[in-house]
Amino acid sequence: MSVEVSPSIRRSDLDALRSFAMMLGIGLHAAMAYIGAGWMINDEPPVHLLGLFVAGVHGFRMPLFFLLSGFFTAMLWHRRGLGGLVSQRATRILLPLAIGCLTILPAMGLATRWAFAEQSARTSRAATSASPTATKDIWTAAATGDAAAFRTHATGSGQLNAQDPILGVTPLGWTALMGTPEATRLLLELGADPNALYRDGNTPLHTACFFGRADVAERLIKAGADLSITSKAGERPVDSLQHNKQTTEFIAGMVKVSIDFEEVTAGRERIRALLDIASATRTPVSTPHETTGDGTNAWLSLMKRWVKAGVGGTFFQHLWFLWFLCWLNAGFAAVVCFSRVVPHARLPKSLVSMPLCLLWLVPLTMVPQHFMHLRGAVPGFGPDTSIGVIPMPHVLLYYAVFFGFGALMFIAGGQDARVGRFWWVWLLLSLLILPVALMLEYNPVKASTIIESQAARTVASNLLQVLFAWLATFGVLGLCESLFAASRAWVRYLSDSAYWLYLTHLPLVIAGQVLLSRVEMPTMAKFTVLLIGCVLVLLASYHVAVRRTFIGTMLNGPRPR
Repeated sequence: MSVEVSPSIRRSDLDALRSFAMMLGIGLHAAMAYIGAGWMINDEPPVHLLGLFVAGVHGFRMPLFFLLSGFFTAMLWHRRGLGGLVSQRATRILLPLAIGCLTILPAMGLATRWAFAEQSARTSRAATSASPTATKDIWTAAATGDAAAFRTHATGSGQLNAQDPILGVTPLGWTALMGTPEATRLLLELGADPNALYRDGNTPLHTACFFGRADVAERLIKAGADLSITSKAGERPVDSLQHNKQTTEFIAGMVKVSIDFEEVTAGRERIRALLDIASATRTPVSTPHETTGDGTNAWLSLMKRWVKAGVGGTFFQHLWFLWFLCWLNAGFAAVVCFSRVVPHARLPKSLVSMPLCLLWLVPLTMVPQHFMHLRGAVPGFGPDTSIGVIPMPHVLLYYAVFFGFGALMFIAGGQDARVGRFWWVWLLLSLLILPVALMLEYNPVKASTIIESQAARTVASNLLQVLFAWLATFGVLGLCESLFAASRAWVRYLSDSAYWLYLTHLPLVIAGQVLLSRVEMPTMAKFTVLLIGCVLVLLASYHVAVRRTFIGTMLNGPRPR
């Protein structure tokens, strides 16, 4: 089943496809507040359909974008030469990135702080109004400090050290999350193990250190909490004291915990003194909780140091894709220069034909995918996001595979290199794979009944995530080729505006999420109002202030009137 190419691919088709990927990104970010977790503000009640939309779009959107960018880069090099390519990329990518860092990112910072403050206030109100009689399991009882309830749940149930089914946190961990030291004391008296591990290898002491819960930490240390346990992310409890305000507030928002960072900082200082005293009075002991041997922690520790050093931090926010394009275009230019000193070889079209290309693309992509989400230490679907000054190697390599394949498509087949045939087959297969891949990643209990071995589940999850990315990418490519086959003025207009819309949308989206969180209306209605409202406002700003100005010329080149 090899590719039957279409007559020729026009630049307008390519722009429309890349614009589609950007518009999907606006929808993804608009939906993030309504899926229950993972965003700076989480509105209630969550909509599981939107969670499925977010996971699916995240799994293929940026792979599609970088594949198209690679194709366009090779096309541009073919038409203008290396000098023309570098000049055009500097104008259309590097310059907008520099301007965005001075304008869009500060606005993003203000919107984010507003969202965190609103989320913290919402969490406080929810905690105040929570009813102790509503504690239906031991983890909820521990989080709310309902002593009678967790005594009932703990008696004879074997759940004192059990991991909750969502986050994989123990009951003691929930007392550390919520800062309920009396509940910590009672659980310890009932026999809870202070060193019982979470799913990600953390312990209650890690959590107490991270959130500055000094009273909880003191009780855990007195109960014999191990100071040297290393989590799957390569952190000891003392390392959890180092995280900055943005990371702490982001994690607090994800788990819906209300914090004041000044209080967190004061609590961490108390905990540091407690740890110093405990370290001085204890004899170091190697515990069975410590991980060893396969190099996993070495890699994860490197990633942690990467973030703490600032190069892997949160500098570029949603503009990271422009920075990645700078790196990938530099890599393309290096390959072009190298190819001038080696014998030329003609690439066969079969190398980029579907489905034969999957035989080498899937194994190659599985290599960087293996390192995503701290090598499986934290549940996650699709690629990581690297928004620091120096990209995380596995993330850059992952997108380089898609970018490189896009370039190979042009080099092997020129403007006739299309993979749109049988797009409905690839799209259907990707939709069938998605729920299975999500189950393997987010529902370990159910997954273990299907695949008993943890190692086998990890490989299967890796394989399905990569297959989904490629099949969805090819399926959407073919679908868009069919939809955009005829030239339409409105498609061209949206293609021109999409770059501006995506660069500037996130501060407006976050502000809209904060305002709508104060309104009583169905969640899907909020999402719809937010998405349509933001797009209309941004389109108006594009039409009035961008399209016929130097900004429009910088982003899209000169447009005829």
